[in-house]
Amino acid sequence: GALDREERLLADAVAHREAAAVAVAHLRDEDGAIELVGRALAAVSGRDVFSASADRLHQVVAELEDVGRDLREAAEGIDDDPARLAAVRTRRQLLRELRRKYGDTLADVRRYREEARARLGELEAHDRIAAALDAEREELRAEVRRREAEVGAARAAAAPPLAAAVEANLASLAMERSRLAISVGPPPGDDVTFRLAANPGSEPLPLAKVASGGELARTMLALRLVLSEAPPTLVFDEVDAGVGGRAALAVGSSLAQLGRQHQVLVVTHLPQVAAHADHHLVVEKVVRAGTTSTTLRAVDGDDRAAELARMLTGDATSDASIENARDLLARTAETRSSARMPRPSRRPRRADR
Repeated sequence: GALDREERLLADAVAHREAAAVAVAHLRDEDGAIELVGRALAAVSGRDVFSASADRLHQVVAELEDVGRDLREAAEGIDDDPARLAAVRTRRQLLRELRRKYGDTLADVRRYREEARARLGELEAHDRIAAALDAEREELRAEVRRREAEVGAARAAAAPPLAAAVEANLASLAMERSRLAISVGPPPGDDVTFRLAANPGSEPLPLAKVASGGELARTMLALRLVLSEAPPTLVFDEVDAGVGGRAALAVGSSLAQLGRQHQVLVVTHLPQVAAHADHHLVVEKVVRAGTTSTTLRAVDGDDRAAELARMLTGDATSDASIENARDLLARTAETRSSARMPRPSRRPRRADR
């Protein structure tokens, strides 16, 4: 670099001037290069045969004089400056230390300097930045509290009509005397409790504590009939526990309605519920060679009528039982057909129940 060249110049200043003086002497002294070339030029000047050579010798003399002048001026510009030499060497040592610590090149060192300068600016502005962040945090906290209040108010407002709608569906699911209440805790209203009184004279208590398996399943069915959003597949196990007759038909009809937009899997022992299904699967336990296993088979047509007859009377072979089963399928066919009919919805139909 420039410092390296300057150090070499200052470190050998005397020798540089002496070398220049010797070179100038060889060019300009008596019997020096300029004198000798001048004599050669004088010897051939005026002779046409040597005119070309004479021109070249003239150029050589002029070039040698220029070189001598340049050497003298360069030597005069070289100062023997020990103080400057010491400063240059100190500077070069400092740069070597900087490269050793902060980068392989001076560009790396400069980049580190800019990064350190920016970081220093951040540290010096710490109090200002901290105050701005504290103010922003308080604004966000206030916004969160405002949003929490909105959510809590919306949940509290939605709870009574939702409870009433679910309770209305419970009436058609053999729970006509049940009362449902939904309590919403303070903002943000995350503490939501469904409370059920399955029998008259009872106070509504948390659903998870007082509902039987069948009551819980029917309450969830009633809730799903109200809510527009649900998982694509719903499973109900013993949703018809404790019901029969017309109530069982209502349960089956409700499940068929729910099956319009969801895949609904139902475990049931009631023919009134099974008759509403689009597909009927029979689960049986069999013993072969001393080993018990469970089988699953689909039934349709006459086989389905026979299975429903067995569920109705325990007899899958009598004409009366078969006729009753076919009559049940015919009466539920209209419900199944209407369940398949498309209706406006935000959700696409997932699968047949």
